[in-house]
Parts: sequence; structure tokens; C-alpha cells
Amino acid sequence: MTFGEKIQKLRKEAGLSQEELSYQLGVSRQAISKWERDSGYPETEKIVRMSKIFHVTLDYLLNEEEAKKPENNPDEKGIYVSREMAEGFLFYQKRKLQKIGIAVGLFVGGLSFSYWDAEISMILFMVFVILGTILLFSVKLADNPYRRIWSESLSFDKVVKSELTSVYADKKKAAHMINLLGIGLIAIGLLLCPLIAPAEMHVLDDMILAGGMILAGIGAFLCIYVSGIVRAYRLLIRNEEYHEKRK
Repeated sequence: MTFGEKIQKLRKEAGLSQEELSYQLGVSRQAISKWERDSGYPETEKIVRMSKIFHVTLDYLLNEEEAKKPENNPDEKGIYVSREMAEGFLFYQKRKLQKIGIAVGLFVGGLSFSYWDAEISMILFMVFVILGTILLFSVKLADNPYRRIWSESLSFDKVVKSELTSVYADKKKAAHMINLLGIGLIAIGLLLCPLIAPAEMHVLDDMILAGGMILAGIGAFLCIYVSGIVRAYRLLIRNEEYHEKRK
């Protein structure tokens, strides 16, 4: 098996696209394609990096003879998740959740313009809606190189899983407080602000209602983003439990 064939085989087994692997290595997608066709050869630094990403030895990558991929743990089944793959998955989820959270925030915050009488208010509202819609479509249409992680069993190196568990514990504590803050902002924006100013004071009442929608939009972003990040960590470290709940 040639070097290019090994790279292609390992990349597919890891559930990575050429784009995702190129991102992790800091090269172009064309470079990955060239290596896999054996039309080029990466620098030594990139080969070392790939050995860590795919959890194989340098001898396996460099030896042109057929070699077996070392077993991570004979008792473990499913997709092997290296540290680099876990970090890539979490980074992808953060970018995705940021877009979704901002989109929802724009939809809710855009309602603040509905309290203005000027014609410009409708234009601004539609701008917010269009921007939010574009963000949601960008998430829907984007290639997801980690789709298999959500549907298949995972296996880890014990050290990597221990690190993820430690980070998850810290994230979970912070997420609880941020979620409460987000819910509080939504409640203030939607329930309290409409009661603050008397209806007779139209200008002040409109300003407070508009400000309430903006607060609610910020709260919605916080809840969506933080809850999604915690869910992504939970999927990695409590994979069996996650799949049991889905059955």
C-alpha cells in the first residue's frame, strides 16, 4: 500500500473530509488530494502530525509494504477519536452553534424594530431576518465531517477521555450559570419590560420594549450556544448513555 493510499484509508476511517484534514494540518485541500494520489509528498512535520491525528506510527506511514493499523484497544469498538479529532469536532460545533445562536438572536432582536413607526423600521427588521436566514442556511448547507460521531459508538485513549471529562466538568458548572443568565434575560425582555413604562408614554414605552427584545435575543443566543457545547462534550464522554437515550 502506497503512502497516498494509506492517508486516504486512514482519513476515511477517521470520518474526516479532505477539507477537515487540510484544516488540521494547515495546508490546502488540493495538497491533501495530491498526496492521496501519490502526486506529491508532505514535509516531515506534516507526516508527524498525521501520525498523531490518525494514531499510527511513523513506520506505518512511511513503510511502503502493507502494514496493519495498531489496535487502540482490542475491547473497544466504534470510531476511534484522537485528541486532534475531538478538538476538531468541538471547534466545528462551536462555530455551528455560534451561527445558530446569532441567527435566533437576530430574529428575536429584530422584533425591536416593530415598535418603531418609521418606515425604516420595517427595512431594518427585514435586514435582521435576512441575515439570520443566511446564517441558518450556511449551517444547513455546510459539509459536516463529523456526522458519524453523532450516530456511531466511540472509543478513546484513556488519557484523552480523562482530559475531556475534566473539561466537561468545568464547562458544565459555568454553563449552568450562563443558562440561568440567558433565561433571566429572556424573561426580563419578554415579561418585565412590557410592564415598566405606562402605555401613555409612547416613546419611552417603545424604547423599553425594543430594549427588551434585544435582551431576549442575547439571552436566546447564550442558551443555544452554551447548551449546545455541553451537549457536544456529553456526546463524547457519555457516548453509550447518549445512544441509549436515543433508542
